[in-house]
Amino acid sequence: MSADFWAGYISGAAGIVVGNPLDLLKVRLQAGTSASSPSPATTVYGRSASSLVKGVTAPILGYGALNALLFVSYNRTLSLLGRVSAEPSNAWNIWSAGAVGGLATWVVSAPTELIKCRTQLSGDAQNSFSVAKEVWKTGGIKGLYHGGGVTSLRDAVGYGF
Repeated sequence: MSADFWAGYISGAAGIVVGNPLDLLKVRLQAGTSASSPSPATTVYGRSASSLVKGVTAPILGYGALNALLFVSYNRTLSLLGRVSAEPSNAWNIWSAGAVGGLATWVVSAPTELIKCRTQLSGDAQNSFSVAKEVWKTGGIKGLYHGGGVTSLRDAVGYGF
């Protein structure tokens, strides 16, 4: 279980370090408010290099924990479904273990993604911690899980496949 946890945590954190600048660019392009379609060059142009890591704190902490939870729950579910390590599992068991893992990760992914998206779309003065404090102050625990039902469905189906 410890190997599953650490392998998941390190892979999740590394994935964020590599993928966050592209994710930030995607969010800015999707949230563009100008009449014309923004391009990647105009979305990044005029901003500091540190703007490419805006909102990265919550995902590094969250996705490390999310992947750790996913790896552990996936492997434990396969074991509960009768997987013997020497023989391959059938497709239904693999899908079911992935879906259970996806549901388990919702506890981490819903608040992490909410904070990340709001931080990326906020003004330059806000960081992940200040956005999290604001969400907690205005909505409490329920506020952190705004949109969580869709996130849990997406994660269960997506990790199942």
